[in-house]
Amino acid sequence: MCSLNKKLKYFILVSAVFALANFGLYFFFLLRAKEITGSIIIPLILYALFGLVYALCAIPFGKLSDKIGRKKVIVAGYALFLAVTLSFIFFESLIYLIILFALYGLVYALTQSNQKALVADLAPEEIEGTSLGFYSFVIGIVNIFGGLIAGLFWDVGYKSMFVYLSAVAFVSLILVMFVKER
Repeated sequence: MCSLNKKLKYFILVSAVFALANFGLYFFFLLRAKEITGSIIIPLILYALFGLVYALCAIPFGKLSDKIGRKKVIVAGYALFLAVTLSFIFFESLIYLIILFALYGLVYALTQSNQKALVADLAPEEIEGTSLGFYSFVIGIVNIFGGLIAGLFWDVGYKSMFVYLSAVAFVSLILVMFVKER
């Protein structure tokens, strides 16, 4: 940990804050979809849509980040995540669920691989693997707490959970603006 540079430590911190909101959140999206539709099948179809969009867009967004820089792509992902979490507060129809699940697939395509790629870019070459391992460790631990916190808010009401997620997404979006690429 001590051999990680300041830029990398800061980016891992930013990613950890984002992970407090984006922790495998699609499970809560699925629960909300079940509440809205009253169906068990429709949320599964929506989950398949999420996965399809993610799979189709991950490589193109990776190529885009190679061209324009990882930070720009990650910022777009964080901003889209904020829009999706806010939208879950207000929209309650099947058509909006379809759109939101597709957009969440885009969020994953924009953020998941590109965050790891930025970690690799920022890491000193001799500890690139160690840096990716440390990043994964931190995100994994934070995901546990993010899920617990969101679950507590969910118990209060789905809107309070989505307000929490949106607030964390907003903070993440502000923090990522200060990330310095090489």
